[in-house]
Amino acid sequence: MSGPPPLGRLTAAQARALLPAPADDIRLTPWRGVVVAGFTDAAAARARLDALGRAGFVTGTDSPRYGVGACTGRPGCAKSLADVRADAEATPVEGRGLPVYWSGCERRCGHPQGAYVDVVATLDGTYRVSVHGDPTPAPAPALESESGSGAAARTDSLTCPPR
Repeated sequence: MSGPPPLGRLTAAQARALLPAPADDIRLTPWRGVVVAGFTDAAAARARLDALGRAGFVTGTDSPRYGVGACTGRPGCAKSLADVRADAEATPVEGRGLPVYWSGCERRCGHPQGAYVDVVATLDGTYRVSVHGDPTPAPAPALESESGSGAAARTDSLTCPPR
């Protein structure tokens, strides 16, 4: 079973939540995920997955954090225009079946392959939101535009709440 930490960041509390399993059964992946292997009992695996979900891991497609990724952003990247990880946590963008990727600049480091909802920081402190690639048959992302129209759009902007 696998359950990545949100945005690939493993907190100390989440690391402690992994400890009840023997260390040789825990694997950290290059894709910022965690795999807990070695279960022979489905009920024990389900109980472990539920415990990891309570610890903040993304354990199912119904999680609002499922499919959300981000570059390093501020303060880890000098080119970034924003703390994209904090903004991604605070401002949900519904991808309607597509991954949602937050980038601190136009370079879009680490973006996914194929179609995705592209959320890019801009110089004016907002984010430009658009669909990158061909999302067929997935519809455009649902988000509230600055004009308040609420209509799904191909390109829009987003202002994150102040921290």
